[in-house]
Amino acid sequence: MTKRNPKFASRRTFLKLAGAGIAAPALLRATYTVAAEPITYVGWGGAAQEVAEKIFIKPFMAETGIQVQVVNGPDLAKAKGQVDSGQIEWDVMDLAGDVMAGGEKADLFAELPKGLFPSQDELTLPTRKSGVPYMQYAGVMAYSPSRAGDKYPRTFKDFFDGQALPGRRGMRTFVGEQLEMALLADGVAPASLYPLDVDRGFKSLDKVKPFVAKWIDQTQQTISLLQNNEIDFSYTYNGRVEKARQSGVDVDFSRDQALILTEYLAVLKGSPRIDNAMKFIAYYLNPERQAQFSEAYNAIPVVKAAFPLVKPEVIARLPDVKNPANVVLNDSWWLDRQIELVRRFKEWLAT
Repeated sequence: MTKRNPKFASRRTFLKLAGAGIAAPALLRATYTVAAEPITYVGWGGAAQEVAEKIFIKPFMAETGIQVQVVNGPDLAKAKGQVDSGQIEWDVMDLAGDVMAGGEKADLFAELPKGLFPSQDELTLPTRKSGVPYMQYAGVMAYSPSRAGDKYPRTFKDFFDGQALPGRRGMRTFVGEQLEMALLADGVAPASLYPLDVDRGFKSLDKVKPFVAKWIDQTQQTISLLQNNEIDFSYTYNGRVEKARQSGVDVDFSRDQALILTEYLAVLKGSPRIDNAMKFIAYYLNPERQAQFSEAYNAIPVVKAAFPLVKPEVIARLPDVKNPANVVLNDSWWLDRQIELVRRFKEWLAT
């Protein structure tokens, strides 16, 4: 495949054509710079990546002629080694919010070009200097409807109050999210959560600790332990609950309060394939693709125009980012505190 450099069509033109159903592969190939070698996308594997390959990656390759090689394990240390050495093997990384913030602080990612991505008014949350949000999902409180009836935690205050609401809790073995939950449970207003009052948060964790039957390391166990009646209430994620529920598992989650987490895409600084890599991540913000991904993975779209395209029954079960009781995690707050608080939380778990 030889390298071509035709003029790239505007994002608005691309979305208009795609929305009208006339984005034929031949036309789209004429609007992209086709790479002489594939770009490499580094993801997390699992169900999310399987859906992403179906909704984003394979259609992008078919419509543009740009090939994408998929590998797993977006590791910042490896990314730093590539950037420092100038030997760039990866192009696009799929990153949780805290990892995105850490990599950006370390100057590992290329700055986003102007004019390629939607404006801030078109998105539900802002892009970063070098990262594009492509989905949000929620940390939620799950329960078994047949066992719990109407006695399940609706808020994090309920989840932490084992006296008023008896039951075996399942929580995670990492401090992030647990500390935010603890402060919300202790009465901190969602709008005033950050900066986190760490000491107050640990005191709140002290109160729930006697009611935690399982400290869960593997995410899949947040559902399986509930399903096997080893716990009564579980901190987990809305997509996990929906997939289990759709397969017949007796599980649901509260919609009264949640933590909203954000997933990003970024391009390694110095990538020789940067133009096509940026176009690849811009493709993730196509409203129709966003809507399809939401329906397939129960993700919360980040493009406003995607919401009317999502089936009403799916929208009805998505956590509401605008709910004032919910909190969008501030990943940047954790940058200089994570090592210290991870250590403190591990010591706290061991006591």
